[in-house]
Amino acid sequence: MKRLKIIRVVLSVMLLLVTTWLVWIDHNPSSGGYLLSLNLAWFSLGALVTWLIVTLLLGRVYCSVACPMGVLQDVAAWVSKRVQYAGKGNYRFVPRNDWIRYFTLLFVMVSLVSDDSVLPMLVDPSQLHWLIVRLPKDSAFLYGLLGIIAAVVIVIAILVLAYRSGRTFCNTVCPIGTLLGTVSRVSLYHFEIDPDECVHCGVCEQECKALCINSEQHTIDASRCVMCANCAASCPVKAIKYTSTHKRLSTPLMQPTSQ
Repeated sequence: MKRLKIIRVVLSVMLLLVTTWLVWIDHNPSSGGYLLSLNLAWFSLGALVTWLIVTLLLGRVYCSVACPMGVLQDVAAWVSKRVQYAGKGNYRFVPRNDWIRYFTLLFVMVSLVSDDSVLPMLVDPSQLHWLIVRLPKDSAFLYGLLGIIAAVVIVIAILVLAYRSGRTFCNTVCPIGTLLGTVSRVSLYHFEIDPDECVHCGVCEQECKALCINSEQHTIDASRCVMCANCAASCPVKAIKYTSTHKRLSTPLMQPTSQ
């Protein structure tokens, strides 16, 4: 599984560099910089359908490979591990808060329908990335100075949040994350903990920057898992598999109840 994580990291870095370069050389975001990205202002039905199908099959790989802000958050989380915890994870499972997630998504959708692009701009990862990349180059912005200041502040806040608590933004506020998370609940492939092989060390939970692994219950919240493969790569007994099956304890009476 370490190989899967390496592939994910290499692809995500390559896509981030390519996307950033394309946005830098051409201010028009729809000209190529975000052809592989999901965004709210420069909506592409083809990109949306493609990523929904990919998510339905493979889980939220978009969030760990193609989302520019997702990759930047991973960099912040990586730095945090090495600065604060000597390279080891220090995360803990947190129950998901669907109320905040879906309220934000609904509010953003209503804003788009009413032609109000301010709120979507401030929570859309692709738009935030575009504003930051173009900031040193453009003397004037479509959204005005206040919008740019707000975007910069929000990006800094997101990175600080990622430094302290992983992918909290992605699984609480980000409308793209909520949309894909809804689909990934029933994705064909997912990460699964084999309770028969698990030795209850808790390392997978500590390494999960999405805060979605409950090691005591042997559960992974598929709606919040961003498919980073940190859990599988760090498991000392290889009890976590990327699979299409659902494993249960050999002794059914010992199977922990789901939340």
